[in-house]
Amino acid sequence: MRMNKSLLIIAAIILTIAVSGCGIIKKNPEAEKNSAVAKVNDYVITKEEFNKSFDLIKTSYESQYGTDVWNQDIDGKKLIDLVKEQVAEKLITDRLVLEDAQKLGIKVTQEEVDQEIQAAKDYFGGQQEFLDFLTAQNMSEEQFTEEIRRGLIIGKYREKIVETVSVSEEDVRKYYDENTKEFKNDTLKASHILLDTREKAEEVLAKAEAGEDFAGLAEQYSVDPSAKTNKGDLGEFGYGDMVEPFEEAAFALDEGEISDIVQSQFGYHIIKVFEKTIVDVTPFEEVRDQIESRLIYSKEEAEYSRKITELREQAQIETYPKNM
Repeated sequence: MRMNKSLLIIAAIILTIAVSGCGIIKKNPEAEKNSAVAKVNDYVITKEEFNKSFDLIKTSYESQYGTDVWNQDIDGKKLIDLVKEQVAEKLITDRLVLEDAQKLGIKVTQEEVDQEIQAAKDYFGGQQEFLDFLTAQNMSEEQFTEEIRRGLIIGKYREKIVETVSVSEEDVRKYYDENTKEFKNDTLKASHILLDTREKAEEVLAKAEAGEDFAGLAEQYSVDPSAKTNKGDLGEFGYGDMVEPFEEAAFALDEGEISDIVQSQFGYHIIKVFEKTIVDVTPFEEVRDQIESRLIYSKEEAEYSRKITELREQAQIETYPKNM
């Protein structure tokens, strides 16, 4: 059946009126755009500003994981709600930093901004490739320039806050002495059998200790999904590759030895080591600078975090989640 064109137009008008009456269509898009997502002291973070930041992340997420990613549940919340909260918190923090940076007289020059923009163009391979990237990210050149400017100011601010951070030679040496495993390249080749209960683990351990084939037991009993194909073989691994209880037990074994039952967050393991390579610890002099850089960065992060907490405590902050 074909409907008269004028009837279609009338139907569309009626639908518009009905929907408007229900409040589904926004009567004032400008007002919505300027509605507050948060207020930091006297500065209002608008819905428009929030959307610009959120849309960049949304585009990035969806290009990697697809549009269905937002429905994932994370600790009782939808991913999209968590990301929106994170975007709002980042905008609040940035505003606090920019306000304090202004008080401290921190500025960036147009030359510094231009240098960063040129570096971005060089990275992407030229002007057109750069513009293609902005298009893919749904970002204008003006927005990109403003993000560069803000980023440079925030970077200078962070440098100012952490400029006095240092670590002593004693701190570096102490870290080395207390974390020698980080500077050893010991490796193991091992297999494991993973069980759900200690009772079942004890039963299978008795079979392994009686001489039954370990790979066969792994294939038959292990609840590790990969065991059906790799028969429990974990290949070669070093320190930091496995969860702590497993690592500690495995490296305590000699070649050919079978462990007692080892409990981790994954269940109950039985481990057998087939090959063990022990090497000398890397000399302090070879890793000293690496340790120093790591410790300085850690202290800088702590100091900057402390400053941000201080700014938040001193500021008047209000958020309006319903507007996100």
